[in-house]
Amino acid sequence: MKIGNKITISFFVTGVLAAAVMAFLSKTRVSTAVTILTLPFIAGFCGFIVAKAFFGHVLRLEKGTQIVSSGNLEYHVGLDTQDEIGGISRDFDQMAEGLRNARAAVETLQRQSVLHEATIGELRKREEHFRRLFEQSNDAVFIYDIEGKIVDINNKACEMLGYSRDVLLKIPFLDLQTEDEVTASKQAMKMGEEACSIRFESKFRRGDGTVIDVGISSSCVDLKKGVMQAIVSNITERKRLEKALKESEEKFRTFMETASDLMYITSKDGYFTYVNEAMCSTLGYYREEMIGMHVTEVFAKESLSEYKSEQKDLVTKGEILYEPAWETKNRGKIHGEMKVAAIYDKNGEYAGNRGVFRDISERKKVERSQRLAQLGKLAADVAHEVNNPVMVISGNAELALIEGGLSEKAKKIFNIILEQCEVARGIVKRLLMFSRPSKGTFKEANIADSIDLVVGLVESQFMRKQIEIIKKTAFSLPPVNADEKQLQEVFMNLLRNAADAMPNGGSITITAAMEEENIRIDFTDTGEGISETDIKLIFDPFFTTKEHGTGLGLSVCYGIIKAHGGDLRYSSKLGEGTTATVVLPVAGRA
Repeated sequence: MKIGNKITISFFVTGVLAAAVMAFLSKTRVSTAVTILTLPFIAGFCGFIVAKAFFGHVLRLEKGTQIVSSGNLEYHVGLDTQDEIGGISRDFDQMAEGLRNARAAVETLQRQSVLHEATIGELRKREEHFRRLFEQSNDAVFIYDIEGKIVDINNKACEMLGYSRDVLLKIPFLDLQTEDEVTASKQAMKMGEEACSIRFESKFRRGDGTVIDVGISSSCVDLKKGVMQAIVSNITERKRLEKALKESEEKFRTFMETASDLMYITSKDGYFTYVNEAMCSTLGYYREEMIGMHVTEVFAKESLSEYKSEQKDLVTKGEILYEPAWETKNRGKIHGEMKVAAIYDKNGEYAGNRGVFRDISERKKVERSQRLAQLGKLAADVAHEVNNPVMVISGNAELALIEGGLSEKAKKIFNIILEQCEVARGIVKRLLMFSRPSKGTFKEANIADSIDLVVGLVESQFMRKQIEIIKKTAFSLPPVNADEKQLQEVFMNLLRNAADAMPNGGSITITAAMEEENIRIDFTDTGEGISETDIKLIFDPFFTTKEHGTGLGLSVCYGIIKAHGGDLRYSSKLGEGTTATVVLPVAGRA
């Protein structure tokens, strides 16, 4: 029972006893009886008040004891009185705080214990994990100290070098390498210690005495203790393949660089990634210029469309063969037979091509010469066959005119026959000149004089057509060894062709000057120009764009100039004009 209740009951009992005494002494009256009856209750209430006043702190301390004993250490009695009860209260609060701290410390220790156990478990798992990685590695792993003593190895190291674990642990790391590699390895390992990591290649001697190539990746595991780790890979097969590949590349490069054909490799987009020496020298470029150049930059304009068409076929067919024309750096033209093979990557996708271009310009010239020879023979046969009937017709027409007795109309007809016979004889003469060009009488000739003579013959006629002739002849040109009449015939033909290209008038500029050891004569007009298609055919016999032309004039001129050891070429732009160029060697240098 609580002490407050005990005090209250004690007062109540005391009140009852006091009431009983008073009743005995007073022999009970009504008012006195009421007083006697209420006295115990008043005494009990007073006891309660006294208990509450004098024992409240004790009750609070008791309550705190019960709360704390139930486990709630956060309860604070908080009595600040200066009596013994206040002191007990403060001691009690300090004890509760101590218990709180002790419990917190215990909980912390428990948590740390759990964490420690978890950490130890995780560390064990990691250790097992790394041990498995260490043992199951495809490469040999060596742990050694700064002096080279091997501390630990994995099974792959024993397997790679053919030693048992006990034997291998007794061999210093450097002693595993061949004598020739030790010095280089020491230097590499020293650099590895300074940089904490290094990669290098060496050679290891196995237990059976054979030597293998190895790649070593060395790194510092514990800098303070000087512990190093080396991962060693067997690269013997790789080195063998590299050597074989290098030898193959050297053979391939030697073949490519010494080949007379033009060889190249391009990227997927058509840019040169490799060109051989023959290609550089033939086209007149430095290798540095060609690498990165697009393949279309070496194609002649007339072959570009063919290239684009063939390129589409290459991607699908894998290989093509055709005959394009290429241009050199100085715009010279070469004809070639070209074989191109596609390059595919590992996924089967088109990745570029490699090509071989064989210069067939000389073969083309030979073929053209053969065709011209055959055509010349045919022309000679035709000339002889035509010449005989023309002579008969011409002779009979002259005879009819001599005998007389013809009407004026008949005379006119016979005269027309004679004129056309002369035209036919001229054609026959040109045919014969084409088929068997005259060797002529060669002697030293002055180019300027020949030009002046021809210009004098046509100048007045050209002036009537509003064509101006401008001469630009260099001073004191050396003589050439030539047949003057044949040269004059060539110059006359070139001038007439130029005039025919200017039906509305214009100008012809004749320029003669030295070009190295030759004399170059340019006939430049301001006429209509020649298309790229036609200019390739102008020297072909019987090719002409004139309505009444025979197509033999330039063929004959070309033959004459070639017989003089020179060259005849044309360049032109539609709507801008044409230049005919005659190149003749100086006398004594032909």
